[in-house]
Amino acid sequence: MGALRVRGLIRGAIVVLIAAAPLVWYACSDGAPDSPAGPSSVSRLIPDLSAAVTAQRHHTDALLAIPGVVGTAVMVQPDGRPGLVLLLERAGIPGLPAMLEGIPVSQRVTGRLMALSDPTRRQRPAPMGFSVGHPAITAGTIGARVRDALGHVYILSNNHVLANSNGASIGDPEYQPGPFDGGTAADQIATLSDFQVISFAANGTNTIDAAIALSTTAVLDNATPADDGYSMPNSTIFGDANGDGLFDDRNALLGLNVQKYGRTTKLTHGQITGINATVTICYAVSGFTCTKTARYVDQLLITPGGFSNGGDSGSLIVTDDANLNPVALLFAGNANVTIANRIDLVLQRFGVVIDGFAPPPPGPLTDLAVTSVSGPSSAVQGSTSSVTVSVKNVGNQDVSTFDVTLQDTTEHVTVGTQSVAGLAAGASTTLTFAWTPSTTGDHDLVARQMLSDDRGTNDQRLVTFTVNPPVTDVAVTGFTGPGSVIVGHSVNVGVTVANVGNQNVNGDITVSLQDSTAGVPVGTQTIHGLGAGATTTLVFSWNTTGAALGGHTLVATDGLADDNAGNNRRTTVITVTPKPLDIAVTGIAGPRSVAQGDTAHVIVTLQNVGEVDVTTPFNVELSDGWAVPVVATGTVPSLAAGATTTLDIPWNTAGATVTGHILFANSKLPDDNSSNNSAGIAINVTAPGPPGPPPPPPPPPPGTDVAITGITAPARVKQGDTAHVVVTVKNVGGQDVTGNFDVVLADGFNGPIVATQTITGLAVGVSVTRTLDWNTAGAEITGHTLFATQKLADSDPSNNTAGIAVIVEAPPVTDVAVSSVVAPAAVTQGSTATIGVTVQNVGGLNVSSTFDVTLTDSTTGVTLGTQTVAGLAVGTSATRSFSWNTTGAALGGHRLVATHSLSDANAVNNQGGATVTVNAPVMDVAVTDVSAPSAVIQGSVATVSVTVQNVGGQNVASSFNVVLTDATAGGTIGTQTVTGLAVGASATRSFTWSTTGATLGGHTLVASQTFSDDNSANNQRSASVTVNPQPVDLALTAITGPAQVTQGDTAPVVVTVQNVGGVDVTTSFDVVLTDGTAGGITVGTQTISGLAAGASATRTINWNTAGAATNGHILIATQKLADINTSNDAGAIAITVNPPNLHVGNLDGVATSNGNNWTATVQITVHNSRHNLVSGASVRGLWNGANPEVGCVSGPAGTCNVVLSNLPNSTKMVSFAVTAMTLSGYVYKAALNHDPDGSSNGFSVTVKR
Repeated sequence: MGALRVRGLIRGAIVVLIAAAPLVWYACSDGAPDSPAGPSSVSRLIPDLSAAVTAQRHHTDALLAIPGVVGTAVMVQPDGRPGLVLLLERAGIPGLPAMLEGIPVSQRVTGRLMALSDPTRRQRPAPMGFSVGHPAITAGTIGARVRDALGHVYILSNNHVLANSNGASIGDPEYQPGPFDGGTAADQIATLSDFQVISFAANGTNTIDAAIALSTTAVLDNATPADDGYSMPNSTIFGDANGDGLFDDRNALLGLNVQKYGRTTKLTHGQITGINATVTICYAVSGFTCTKTARYVDQLLITPGGFSNGGDSGSLIVTDDANLNPVALLFAGNANVTIANRIDLVLQRFGVVIDGFAPPPPGPLTDLAVTSVSGPSSAVQGSTSSVTVSVKNVGNQDVSTFDVTLQDTTEHVTVGTQSVAGLAAGASTTLTFAWTPSTTGDHDLVARQMLSDDRGTNDQRLVTFTVNPPVTDVAVTGFTGPGSVIVGHSVNVGVTVANVGNQNVNGDITVSLQDSTAGVPVGTQTIHGLGAGATTTLVFSWNTTGAALGGHTLVATDGLADDNAGNNRRTTVITVTPKPLDIAVTGIAGPRSVAQGDTAHVIVTLQNVGEVDVTTPFNVELSDGWAVPVVATGTVPSLAAGATTTLDIPWNTAGATVTGHILFANSKLPDDNSSNNSAGIAINVTAPGPPGPPPPPPPPPPGTDVAITGITAPARVKQGDTAHVVVTVKNVGGQDVTGNFDVVLADGFNGPIVATQTITGLAVGVSVTRTLDWNTAGAEITGHTLFATQKLADSDPSNNTAGIAVIVEAPPVTDVAVSSVVAPAAVTQGSTATIGVTVQNVGGLNVSSTFDVTLTDSTTGVTLGTQTVAGLAVGTSATRSFSWNTTGAALGGHRLVATHSLSDANAVNNQGGATVTVNAPVMDVAVTDVSAPSAVIQGSVATVSVTVQNVGGQNVASSFNVVLTDATAGGTIGTQTVTGLAVGASATRSFTWSTTGATLGGHTLVASQTFSDDNSANNQRSASVTVNPQPVDLALTAITGPAQVTQGDTAPVVVTVQNVGGVDVTTSFDVVLTDGTAGGITVGTQTISGLAAGASATRTINWNTAGAATNGHILIATQKLADINTSNDAGAIAITVNPPNLHVGNLDGVATSNGNNWTATVQITVHNSRHNLVSGASVRGLWNGANPEVGCVSGPAGTCNVVLSNLPNSTKMVSFAVTAMTLSGYVYKAALNHDPDGSSNGFSVTVKR
C-alpha cells in the first residue's frame, strides 16, 4: 500500500457533497446481510469533479483566511454539474466570490463549528456512549472499547475529552462520569495512555482529534446500553475487504446511512453527506470571539443537524444496518452539521482495533508503525530544520534492531537513516533527523520503518512541508507615542523594528527618526543584530522646542539593505500644539449667611495653571445664579504662569431676595480650558432686623401651605449620567389640597426646568416623595445648584423651594500612570540589577488593548528593555521586572526612566524614574549556605554541605580554606580548600561528621571562610543539628498478593516486616490485615516474636473471599508495635474480587438433511471460571448475524441446543454467534470463550450442509 498521507490536501483539501437525491444510486439485494467485513460497495453516479477540486485546492487557504469562512467543499449542483460551496459561520459576509476558475460558488451557513463537550451518570462496567472526561474538562463520550495486540483494553474518545486539548499529561486519570456530571477522583475508570497532539498553528493541519486511556474489562463494557443503544459494534471497520485497516474506497462513504450513541442525544441516525472536508474548528471562545482554532482535513460531514449535541464528542459512528461496522469518531459540529474523523486513521494511529463482535483470531502479531512525523511549519532553502519521527510497536511481539529512513521524495534524496536497537511490544521511540532542503516549494517527506512485519499499511507516513527561499527582510512595523505634544515639551516616540524574514541578521542595523515636516533629524540608534522573527522597540526622545505648530510627519527608517525595501520606512503624524493659556478659579469663600442690605465679602482665588504669562488685565465677575445677574466685579492686573492671586469681591445685598443664593465667580479671560473658569458658593440672605413689634393681629384663618421639606441628590455625577433627585413635599397648612400640582426641578434658581413630577392632591399633614431624574448629557462640567419648587399657589411661598448642589464631573477617561519604579539605590559595576516598574490604571475606563513599558537609562540614552502589558482594568496595577546588566556602565549615578506607550488623556504621569548609583567592584567572598540535617541518630554520620560564593566584583585568584567546627563541643570537624573563585561563581564543599560519642541534644555547627576580603560580616554561617538517641523503628517493607481472585477463593497475602531502627526488638508484636473497602474489618493476624536490628520477617495471611463484595478491595497490613516512625508501619495492596463467570466451553454444529431442505443444530457448552459445566444458564445468539435473537437454557450436562430448520439446499452454510449468557450471580466473560476441538473460535461456528 502507499504511504498514509497525514497532511492530506494541505493546500485545499475538499468536501464532496451529494446535494441532489435523484443522483444517488443504491445497489439493492434480497440476499443475506453483508459479511462482518462490511457491506458491499454501492454504485453511485457522480460527475467528474476534477475541475472543481482543482479550483478548490487553489483557493482554500485564501478563503479560510476570511473571517467567518469555516470550510470549503466541492458539491454536485441540482442540475448535476460540479460546484463549490463555502461553509459560513454567519450570513452576510462581504467579498465572497460567486465564481472561481469557471466553477460556480454557492454558500451554506453552518454556524461556527465547535468542539463538542458537555456532561451524565456513573455505571460499572461503563457502556459505550456514557459520560467520561479528564479532570480539567466538562464531559464527553466513551466512543468504544478498543484492544491492542497485547490484549490491553482502552477507552477511545477525543483528545479534547481525555487529554484536555493537549493540556493533559500521560498518566492522568479519566473520570466516569465526567467532572461536569459529578465525577471525582473516586470515579476514575482509566488512565490516559496516548493522544494525537492537535496543531493550533495558523498554518497547521490535523486529521484526528483522538486519545486512548488504559482501562479494564471489569469497569469498561464494549457495547452501548441494551435498552436504547445499538448493542455491540463490529470489530471490523466499514469497507475494508482487503483487511489492511484502511477504507478501500473513501467515495463509498458518500450517502452511507450511519448511527451513533452519545451521552447527550443518545441514539441518533444520519447520513454522510460530505467526505474529505477541510474545516476550521473552534476550541475556545471569549465573549463572541473564537480565540483558539484548529484546521482539519479529510473529515466527514454528517446530517441532519440533530445528529449530535454538546457532550457527544468522542462517540463512535457505525453503519445503520445489522453489521454495525465502525465508520468514524465524532468530535465537532453545531446545530446544522456534525464533523467526524475517519475511524481507519484513528485506529491505525494508536495500533488498536474495536473490541466488538466477530473479533480477529488471536495469535502472534509483529507490527511496527510510524505514528507521527513532525517538523517546522515551514522550512528555509539551504537551512537545516529538525524533523522528528515517532515509531511504536503496536504488535504483541518484541522486535530486534531495525532501521528508520526519512526521504525527501520531492528532491529524490534520503535525508537520513537511523537504527533502533529493538523495541518491546507497546513501546515507542522518537528519532530526530536534520533536513536541509535545496529547492523551494512543497516537499513530501516520507518516514519509513524498514522491518518486514505483518501489517505494511502503517510502515510509513508522509508529511508535506513548504520550503521558502531565504529572505532577509527587516521592517519598521510600528510606532508608539502620543498623538500630540505641547510645543517645547519632549516626547518619547517608540519605533518597532521586526525581522520579518527567515534569516538571522547578525550585523548592526541603523534606525533613524526624522521630522520630515521640519527637515531635521530626531535621532539615530543601532540594533546589534536581530534573529528571524524577533522584534525590538527603540525609544527616541523628540524635543519640540522651536518646532512649528501643527502636524509633523515623523519618518522612521531602517538602513539595512535587504530583500524588501518596501517596509524599511514608516511614518506617523504627531501634532505640535501651542502652549496652553489657562486661568482657573481654584477657590471661593464667603459668609454662610448675611442680613439683607449688608455687604458680603466673597474671596476668590485664581491661578494661572497654563504655560503662558497673562500680562493684560482681566475681570472676574460675581453673579447671583449661573452667569446672571452680575452683582459685582473684580479685576486682576496680570498673572504669570504658575502664579496665584486672591480677589475680595464685595456683594451689596440691598434688594436681594430673602432666600438662599448661589454666587458664582467667573473668570472672563478667554482661555483654552473653560471647565475651570467658575466656582460657586451658597450664601443665605436673611431678613433685616424688624422695628419694634406692633400689637399682635388676630390670628388668620388657616390657609393652604405646601412646602418642600426635603431634597437629596448625589454629590457628584459623571456628565451623561442620570442624577436621581429625591424631593419630599408636605402639606404644612390647614387645608387639604384636592387638586393636582407639579413639582419641578430647575438647574439654577429660576433656571431651565430639567424634570417635572405631578402630585394628585395632598391631605393636611401628609408627606409624599417624588424622584426627579436629571439627565446630565450636555450639562456643563462644573458645580450646579438644582432647585425643586412646588408650583401650587399657597399662603407661604418662602417654603416652596429647596436647593441642593450637584457637581457634574467630566466623563471617565483613559489614564495609565507609571506609579512606581523600584530599583536598588546602588549596585556593583558588572552585576545585574532588577528594576520593577509598576503601571496603574488611574483613569475611569478599562484598558483592553496591549501597550508597552520601556525602561531607559536616561544618563546614557540606552534602552534597557521593553515589556508588554496586555490590558489593565480600572484601579488595577501590573508590575514588570527588568534586568539591567551594569557591565561597562559608567561609575556614578544613573537615572532610569520608565515610560509606557499607551496614548491616554494624561501624559504627565506616563513616566517615572529612579536613580541607581553604580559603584566600583569590591572583593567579597561569602558563606552563603550551610546545609545539614535538622536531626541525626547518635552514632550515624551526617553530611554537611557548605557553599561559598564570590559576591564581590573581582575574581579571587588565590586559594582559601573553608572550616567547619562544632561550636557546642569546641572541636573542628574538617577543613577544605577552594582554589580561587570567579565573580558570581560558587563552590560547595561536603564535610562528614561522625556523631559517635557526641553528646545528645543540640549542636551548633559553624562554617567559616579564611579569605581576607572587604566584608567580614558574611564570612561565616551556622546550622543547628540535634543528636537523638537510637530509635525503635519497625517498617512494613513489602506486601504482595494476587491482583484478582474469584469470589469464594482464598487469596494469600504475603507481608514482610523489617527492623530498620538501631535497637533489637525482643518482645512479640502482631501484623494485622484489614479490608479497608469493607469498613476496616480484620481478615487475618500473624504474630512475630521479636526482630533484631536490620533483620526481616515474612508472614502469609490467607484471606477467604467467601461473602466478599465483588469489586476492588484495598487490603491494609499494619505492624502494631508502637515505634518512633508511624509512617512506615503499614502497606496496602489492591485485590479485585470478581464474580463467578460464564463462558463458552465448546461450540459444535451438526447439519441434518431433510430432502429438499436441511436443518442446522448448534450445541453450546457452558463453563464457569474453573471450566466446570454449568446448568440453568440462558444462552442467546444470532443466526447469520441477523435478528431475531434465539436462545436456549443449559441442562444438567451444561449444554443446550439451538436449531435453524427448513434451510433450502441452495444455502450452503449458516453461522451462529453467541451474543450473551446470563445466570443470576454470574457474569458473561466473552474473552474466555474457547473451543478445545478447534471446530470454532469460541464465539461463532459455521454449519455447512
